[in-house]
Amino acid sequence: MAATDEPEKTEETEEPDDESANSAEIEEADDSTSDHDEPDFVTRDRQRQRTRRIVRNVMALGSLFLLLSLLLQGAYTFRDRLAAWFPQAKPALAQLCQLANCQVKLPAQIEMVTIESNELQTLAADKNTFMLNLLLRNHGNVIQAWPHIELTLNDADENALARRILLPRDYLPPTQDSSKGFPANAEQTVKVRFELAQLKASGYRVYLFYP
Repeated sequence: MAATDEPEKTEETEEPDDESANSAEIEEADDSTSDHDEPDFVTRDRQRQRTRRIVRNVMALGSLFLLLSLLLQGAYTFRDRLAAWFPQAKPALAQLCQLANCQVKLPAQIEMVTIESNELQTLAADKNTFMLNLLLRNHGNVIQAWPHIELTLNDADENALARRILLPRDYLPPTQDSSKGFPANAEQTVKVRFELAQLKASGYRVYLFYP
């Protein structure tokens, strides 16, 4: 039999597409560009912005801390007046004082409490017995603690012969609770009777104070 010539098989190789090659080159170029460092001025500007943000945050926290400290200090210093102005805040102020080892008392503004009138009388029945009459007034808009009264008896040369301190329990009526304080814009009549044995006074002086 005669041999037949078969066509030779040749392997065909596909050449890369031009568009795909260009896309790969662009991607490689982009990747290589992203690997490059930023310009120095851009880096410095970004660092400055980051630093400014940190400083602003720190300053904001510091301002908040100072404000809270100021409020706490004010509450501690004026705790008595705050409790008188805002009675509903007294429990919170009392808790604050437990931490600060202090007490919430009634306001003691001596400039708000005055003696409107005063008189020292000698009782006719007994020449050694005297009666001190006072009219106290609270000019403040809030309740005040009852003041102490100092009575000084002087001789003819205005030298002190005797001095007596009257506490609220000494001059207030027995039925009146001194712990409730002197009401705002109120008056209080005071009558104190006392004796002086073998002491001749020519004058007296009386004033109010808080211990």
